Amino acid sequence: MLADINTINGFLQGRLRDWDKSEVTAVEAAQWLDNAKLLSDSDSRPGRPLRDLLRKGLIVGQRQELNGRWFIDRV
Repeated sequence: MLADINTINGFLQGRLRDWDKSEVTAVEAAQWLDNAKLLSDSDSRPGRPLRDLLRKGLIVGQRQELNGRWFIDRV
């Protein structure tokens, strides 16, 4: 299941604000989205559906570290 990208972005930014977090890893954010039934996660590759959106540049606050790990920053 894939919710509207605006819904996904609003949910992630809202969760970061509500929990007073400045950033979240893609894997943790993917768990949030899966639990909220907004984006089903992959059992074999946790975080992959969200990383696919990150690679397309669709997630607000996204960044990739030099080591390849993805994060989502609160904006």
